[in-house]
Amino acid sequence: MSNVLNNRLSVTVDPQVITDVKSKIEEINTLLPFLTGLTKEERKTLPKINRSNKLFVEDTLNSMRQNQEIVPGYINLDEVEKDYALYNELKVLALELAELSEKVNDTRILAGSEAYTTSLLAYKMFGMAAQSGVAGAESLYTRLRERFASTGTPTEDTVIDETDPDTTGTDTDSIAGEAA
Repeated sequence: MSNVLNNRLSVTVDPQVITDVKSKIEEINTLLPFLTGLTKEERKTLPKINRSNKLFVEDTLNSMRQNQEIVPGYINLDEVEKDYALYNELKVLALELAELSEKVNDTRILAGSEAYTTSLLAYKMFGMAAQSGVAGAESLYTRLRERFASTGTPTEDTVIDETDPDTTGTDTDSIAGEAA
């Protein structure tokens, strides 16, 4: 459990900033209308460029440029060059976007962790207060304890994997609903 005195995040985001960021994301989508999605099967089965076959593609493109008389008419060299140029251009964007996405996700995980671990601490304190006979503490503790009826009582070691939909409850669903 994190130390509640070691709060790594203490941030509030102006709702207008969230609106502005969402607008910028829409702007990116507008600037790149050709972006597409793949199915899981396509992601697994499509041949991909890697470090070794990238050189193969470059060598082949150079060979096709220098020997256009040998290249069959059904291979459109201009289209292959456009595809490869797009691959390289998007690689730069993909790296920057992946870094940003990782920071957003990591910050979200940390914020959630701080809120959750402090809530666990408060839950334990309500339990101790209830055991000590503090007025009203028993009903608070009982209400919160119901949240763990199916999973058991939370402990300091309780871990929620934010990437696993089975451990995040409806949090992912509410985020998806807010984005819609």
